[in-house]
Amino acid sequence: MATLVSNWSSNNVSESFIAPLDKRAEKEVPLGNDVPIIDLQQDHHFVVQQITKACKDFGLFQVINHGFPEKLMVETMEVCKEFFALPAEENEKLQPKGKPAKFELPLEQKAKLYIEGEQLSNEEFFYWKDTLAHGCHPLDEELINSWPEKPATYREVAAKYSVEARKLTMRMLDYICEGLGLKLGYFDNELSQIQMMLTNYYPPCPDPSSTLGSGGHYDGNLITLLQQDLPGLQQLIVKDGNWIAVDPIPTAFVINLGLTLKVITNEKFEGSIHRVVTNPTRDRVSIATLIGPDYSCTIEPAKELLSQDNPPLYKPYPYAEFAEIYLSDKSGYDAGVKPYKINA
Repeated sequence: MATLVSNWSSNNVSESFIAPLDKRAEKEVPLGNDVPIIDLQQDHHFVVQQITKACKDFGLFQVINHGFPEKLMVETMEVCKEFFALPAEENEKLQPKGKPAKFELPLEQKAKLYIEGEQLSNEEFFYWKDTLAHGCHPLDEELINSWPEKPATYREVAAKYSVEARKLTMRMLDYICEGLGLKLGYFDNELSQIQMMLTNYYPPCPDPSSTLGSGGHYDGNLITLLQQDLPGLQQLIVKDGNWIAVDPIPTAFVINLGLTLKVITNEKFEGSIHRVVTNPTRDRVSIATLIGPDYSCTIEPAKELLSQDNPPLYKPYPYAEFAEIYLSDKSGYDAGVKPYKINA
């Protein structure tokens, strides 16, 4: 039975964490010098143009001079690292009882500590990471009280971070609206109702060549705001099938477009297919803010973007149904939306 990666010796790799050969990362992946880095203090219309181009070409970009308090970024990263350094018995309070902790639906807003993996035929392998996840919106007392009690400053810092993260992410969505020609605030409704904070801890791995921090995937949600301070994130360039490394920039955020946004834009914008590789000597922490639809939503291409020359590529589908497929079917990066593709 697999348990949290951080709970057992890092001197060896358990068989349950060894990735199949066809899933493993190449040893040498070039640095992605073409990954867009967008300065949000530039002229507004120029920023919209840059973001629109990045969304079409990459589905991923980095933003700098974004107005998010840098001190809060540092404090949040520090308190998250402190959490994963706590004794195992403290963190066990956030794990489900009686079975290995793992990501599954229904996605509860209350804090949960789990591992992830992939089910392949009759066997499952796990990623070399532990994840702390909890809802962040709206910030009510019951929700915050489910968050870790230790470190003592976690709840206060994470609450402040969540507010600022939502503010910046909704700003990104408004830039995207402008680029698409949609009215501002198009996504400021049930399409962005769910906000999750996922803190991923990747311990040093004695054999990075046989493991993955996270396998290649689209995020299933609308948009993701990612804070990272060490290398490990890689992006697939769909047009040539090659992977590139996304270099971390101090105080920058990585913006990932999710599969749901790709569908709503009728594939005018690309989604980000990405993965995380492990490191033999350094542990890595990343903080992801995922914003996406309420599970009662119906997802479909935005009618404002459709025409006789641009018919819908997807039929309407329940987001909850998609989420179930997305989490269980790893037969392809876009397996979650394949059942809804028109003339697929």
